This record gives sequence, C-alpha cells and structure tokens, in this order.
Amino acid sequence: MHGVKTIEISRESLKKEKVELADAHCHLNMLDEGAVADSVAAGVTVMVTNGGSTGANMEVLKRADGKHVFAAVGIGPDEAMVIDDDEVNFNIQLAKDNRDKIVGIGEIGLDYEIASSFERVAAQKTVFKKFVDLALELDLPVSVHSRKAMDDVLRILKEEGARKVHLHFFEGDAAQAKVAAERGYYVSVPPMESSKRSNAIKHVPIEQIMSESDAPAAGSLPKDVERSVVIIAKSKAIEYQKAAEVTVANTRRFFNIGKQNLIRL
Repeated sequence: MHGVKTIEISRESLKKEKVELADAHCHLNMLDEGAVADSVAAGVTVMVTNGGSTGANMEVLKRADGKHVFAAVGIGPDEAMVIDDDEVNFNIQLAKDNRDKIVGIGEIGLDYEIASSFERVAAQKTVFKKFVDLALELDLPVSVHSRKAMDDVLRILKEEGARKVHLHFFEGDAAQAKVAAERGYYVSVPPMESSKRSNAIKHVPIEQIMSESDAPAAGSLPKDVERSVVIIAKSKAIEYQKAAEVTVANTRRFFNIGKQNLIRL
C-alpha cells in the first residue's frame, strides 16, 4: 500500500451509463463494511482485498464473500522488516489452509523508501522470496508492491521463476514496463495522474493492464477505480467503456475469478 493523495477527475469525463468495474488491489480490512455495498452500487463487481500482516490477512479472509470480494494474503515489505520466522511460517500455513478461499498471494514485495538499513532490505528480500515460492507451490498469482525497488523486484521474480505476476501501483519506467510486458506480467493503475506511469503503460498491452484503487491509501473507496479507468483510457486512446470492459476481464482472468460468481449490472 502506498501513502499517496488522490486527485480529482471530473465525473463529467465519465459516460453516463453505468459500467462494470473491477478493483485489482484494495485493503477492505481498513474500511468499514459499508464500503463494499457502496462500491457495488457504483458498479464495482470485483474487489481483490489484500492483506500484508497477520492481522490484515485474518481480516481479509473474513471479508471475502466469493461474490464481489476476493482475498489475497501475504506479508508486505513494511511488516517483513520486523516479523519473526514463527510468524512468517504462521502466515504461510494460513495461506495453505485457505488455498480454496484466496485468489492470490499479496501484497508482498520490496520498499526501499522505508528500509533504513542493509539489514532491513535483506529482511524484505528474504520474506519476499518465501512468499513468491509459496505462490508457486500453491499455483496462485502474486500481487507485488514495489517502491524505489523495481529493478530488484524484477530480478527476484525472474530468479524465483514467478509466472503469474501483478505489479500493483506500477511505479516503473518505460524500459521496466517493457520487461514486465514481455514476461507476461500484469500492471495496475491507481486513481492518480502520473505522466511517468501513463507513458510506461503505453508499452504494456491493454490485455495486461488492470485498474486499482489501493483504497484507502490512494482512492478512498474501491469505486474510485473509475478514475483509474479514465487514466487507462487516456493513455491507450480508447473509450472509457472499452477500458472498463477490458480491465474487468483482465482482473477476472488474472485472479481466476469466474464470471458466474458475479452479479451482472
């Protein structure tokens, strides 16, 4: 999760018709239960809520309903710097015990902005590798956090043999986007403008792009993915409805979320 401020994009830029939307990365454990109903009413039929600590993982498992809310569990880089081996192993077993309930391992990754020492960077890398390996063992995708660490993230993912990768809140440049695209990784776009990100995703096929709110850090609620879709549509020079349609399909496909589980608008 990234602590960033949302921007305002006029709703007039959106089409009047209600369209189906998907949120590939949010943190519903940090929002009240009304956030789901509010977002579903706004058209968000798929929300992937990520853990990142023991408490968050337990909570997202409770929130997952298999209809609109789907859970991913993992240990994020902030937690990886302070967690002990016993707790790491507890969360690995938690994922194994809930294999049929989760749709991914996340969020996991590296964050060099918060790692203040070599030892803390090393701790992040160790935990990151363990959860990538867990995803491979369970045949699940990973949702990866990277901040000021994209080169190492891409290197480790390759070394560990990660196959189904989601680079959430994509921070990479055009060259890194090309590498991710060539490997078949997916990237997601948060509801905030960035010329660097907009340029980077021009090098990623639309079939490998998803929308995310990262609520409550970037967006306030999952329904703020409508702004993400506006950004994607602009970058790819396509209509808003088309961008929404494709990103929903991509999110379902990436996380293996069956269309039959969802209520159609």
